[in-house]
Amino acid sequence: MRSTTVFASIAGMLLMLAGAGGYQAGQSVFLKNSEVYVSAPGSGVARQLTDDGRPKGLLVQSRAGSRLAFVRESKGELADIVVMRPDGTGLSEIHFRPVEGDISGMRGVEELTWISEQRLVASGSLNPSTAEYAVIDVDTGKQVAGYFVDGFDWEASPDGSHAAYVGYIPHFTPEASRRPQFCLDEECTFGSPFRGYPGPKVHVEFTSKPIWSSDGSAVAITAEDYETKAESVFVRPVGGKPVEFTAPPGSEGGLQMSWNETSLVVRAGTHVWRLDHGASAFILSK
Repeated sequence: MRSTTVFASIAGMLLMLAGAGGYQAGQSVFLKNSEVYVSAPGSGVARQLTDDGRPKGLLVQSRAGSRLAFVRESKGELADIVVMRPDGTGLSEIHFRPVEGDISGMRGVEELTWISEQRLVASGSLNPSTAEYAVIDVDTGKQVAGYFVDGFDWEASPDGSHAAYVGYIPHFTPEASRRPQFCLDEECTFGSPFRGYPGPKVHVEFTSKPIWSSDGSAVAITAEDYETKAESVFVRPVGGKPVEFTAPPGSEGGLQMSWNETSLVVRAGTHVWRLDHGASAFILSK
């Protein structure tokens, strides 16, 4: 059972530390002897932010550095997630899936990831082939979205407003019966795993994680045909029609892709193709 006395004493200590200063660009946060510390760049001095003696892990700082989060030892929920600011203020606890509730999904929180200053993603495996990603609003402590994913191929858009992933496939599905799908947002929800792209009649295996354009308008992934082993690139514009590219015969080397701002560049040996923003087909550029 959580000790409210210990929690209150930590909160009081953090409030006293608040006067020592707020976020500084380039600061680092780290765990030492299972306590949280923050240090300013070049200062050589670290401030201790916790002193409760409870095991902690998965310490992560938000993209802009205004918040940090970690998981603390707990027996009352699947995970006790603590969120605070680097100056020690704004302390809050998120009781993620209390044991008295109906706990299903991930077996434990294995990773924390910030996708914005307000949203944190807790992820963990359900079984050896499937993972769950839960998006949490840290101001309310509530889960606002959830995804079941084949492996750990889930990526948020740069602003955190969209998600791309390979939709889950029921565990123990025979390899030849698999139909992995490239999914956006709520397409491939639990119970409806095959509503993404390229559809349940096509068998490809994805060979990379989803990669977003810099503005979050489109996301791409590489794939391999299960039978022919031909390599392809699938592009999913947000709100638009998918675009598929397969290297023509005679293209030497494997496909490599990268975003140049909002244009996707695909290379195979000395050949280069480009898909510009809003275009429906790749063009040979070299």
